[in-house]
Amino acid sequence: MLDVMFILIIFFLVTTTFKEEEIDHLVNLPVDARNQSLTQSTGNLAKINIRKSGAYVLMGRQVTEEEISTWMSAEIDKKPDLKVLIRSDQDAKHLYLANVMSICRHVGVPRANIAVKTER
Repeated sequence: MLDVMFILIIFFLVTTTFKEEEIDHLVNLPVDARNQSLTQSTGNLAKINIRKSGAYVLMGRQVTEEEISTWMSAEIDKKPDLKVLIRSDQDAKHLYLANVMSICRHVGVPRANIAVKTER
């Protein structure tokens, strides 16, 4: 009986898919020394990564500003309480971040936040 239980546990561990967090490892976040963290509800949270080169990455693929705007408009229609987390590289130009914030404001996103790394 015990061996059947172990086999079932192994089966469920192997077949379970874990949700991969949408993090672009090419984005080096700026550091905030105040140790504040955001509470994130994954159901209505969209993450947009901005690389040092200015490339936008949304849901694991590189997109343009127009594609972000189109996608965000469709998402805001489905989920009016959509929150956006912008992960901008610390060496990226401010213009790229400002463009994404402008898109958020234009399509009516109620809350857009900028991610930073916290020191421990």
